[in-house]
Amino acid sequence: MSEKKPEEAHETDRRITIRWKVMQALGGMLIVLGIFVDWPPPSETGLPDTSSFLIILGGLLGVAGLLAALRKK
Repeated sequence: MSEKKPEEAHETDRRITIRWKVMQALGGMLIVLGIFVDWPPPSETGLPDTSSFLIILGGLLGVAGLLAALRKK
């Protein structure tokens, strides 16, 4: 396998940095929405509560952002 050129490696690192920062910001915003916004109860009993769903989704997105940050080579 061929080595990456320094410019390509720098560009890849920059893109990964942008991605994990965006994922962290979106995850944080979803968690804040889930905690501080008063959502009406679901109309169907089988659906999860909106705030719980947003908190879980924000947490998963935050973890994905952390994994992207750790993936940097």
